[in-house]
Amino acid sequence: MSIDFTLEWVATILSLVFLTGIIRRKIWAWPAGTLSSILSVALFYRTGLYAESGLYFFYVILGIYGWWHWKQNAQLDTVELVTISSSTQSLALLGIPIAVVLGYFLNALPGVSFAYFDAFTTVFGLWATWQETRRIRTAFHYWIPLNIASVILYGIKGLEVYACLMVIYSIMSVIGFIRWRK
Repeated sequence: MSIDFTLEWVATILSLVFLTGIIRRKIWAWPAGTLSSILSVALFYRTGLYAESGLYFFYVILGIYGWWHWKQNAQLDTVELVTISSSTQSLALLGIPIAVVLGYFLNALPGVSFAYFDAFTTVFGLWATWQETRRIRTAFHYWIPLNIASVILYGIKGLEVYACLMVIYSIMSVIGFIRWRK
């Protein structure tokens, strides 16, 4: 059994635990997600998806922050959601030029794969994760298309387990979208 296969499977299981907990707005989700992200950093680095590796490094940091922030705002073990203004949401548009610049620099690295595609999923994944850490209702608005895009990216790279995980994530993101609207 290869190390990549093991990393992919363990991270996948922990990711499913994480997303299930996030949809249910449970604090215990964050440690599982953080550990999954640590394993994913190693996997993506090994497969040449450097932006994804960097993204998951930030997921580790955001996972620690999310756990801390949710603990500060919990009632029992569940958190309440918040809404942000349309003008704050429009800041997401800044992600487009940021992703283009990141893609440009990634493209210059040896062994990089799909630099611009990788950059876009990275930038908007950070935005969506930040929204999760802050308990913002619209986080799943971003996760649905991001997860679908990740199915394609991981499939092309031969990361079949992660591609299947992203199919499940896509479905679960729709469920999260519905549950977080309530």
